[in-house]
Amino acid sequence: MEITVRSATEDDLNDCIEVEKAAMKDYCYLKDVWDYFNTTQGELNCAVVDDKIVGIGKFTVLYDGSGWLETLRVMPEYQGQGVGKAIYKEYLRQAKKYNCPSMAMYTGLTNKVSAGLAEKYGLAQSGHFRGYILQDFESPEGALNFKHTSCDRALQLIMPKKDEYHGYLVFNRTFYKINEKTVKALAVEGKIFEDADDGSFIVCGSRFQHNLALHIAMMSGDYNKCLNFAKRYAITKGINKITFTIPLENPILEQFLSDNGFSREPADTITKEIVF
Repeated sequence: MEITVRSATEDDLNDCIEVEKAAMKDYCYLKDVWDYFNTTQGELNCAVVDDKIVGIGKFTVLYDGSGWLETLRVMPEYQGQGVGKAIYKEYLRQAKKYNCPSMAMYTGLTNKVSAGLAEKYGLAQSGHFRGYILQDFESPEGALNFKHTSCDRALQLIMPKKDEYHGYLVFNRTFYKINEKTVKALAVEGKIFEDADDGSFIVCGSRFQHNLALHIAMMSGDYNKCLNFAKRYAITKGINKITFTIPLENPILEQFLSDNGFSREPADTITKEIVF
């Protein structure tokens, strides 16, 4: 079977969506992010067999120049026949093209096929995470004094927390490595807020599908203040869902989330990374 990998075009949208539906059933978002993907550095690729699109995969260059592998989908009847491998070879080509210092992906803890494919191309586990979701919350009472931070102040707040968060900040299931370039970019985008009264801070926002959920990536200090800010911020934007993906080994934060109405996602996730 001959597999050709090429860049997706506007004419491929419907065929790519059909691949996603066949591979993912209910978890589909490509239609929502198609235009966004076309604004990011890195290509959305199609794997083609006999003029039919049977697989897709997106390579994205993140704030710090690292590569992020996402939206890898293969039609069920073509799985196990080398389509995923062909897309990974394209991922490696783009990593070299963009001079990425590393590239990473995430998958479900129990998804042995996805993890195994990543391992074939040198990606090793770099983190183990758990997701929490809060829905149908109300706006808290009382004054809150959170303001956007400067880039320099953001670095002062976030970098000491790097190890506690196992090196990643998570938005929309995209795992951003915590480093100077990432933190400064998030500060410029207005995703880092500090309470001027006591120095509590929260990193929150979204990468895409902005109306579906507010994603908390980090919080520190007074957790109650931070969560109240997130609730109010979400409500002002018409959002009724808050997510927080955190590394394991943070029982205090996990207990706080559980005590405040968050439900745990059914499956944990892991990240895999290769450093070039």
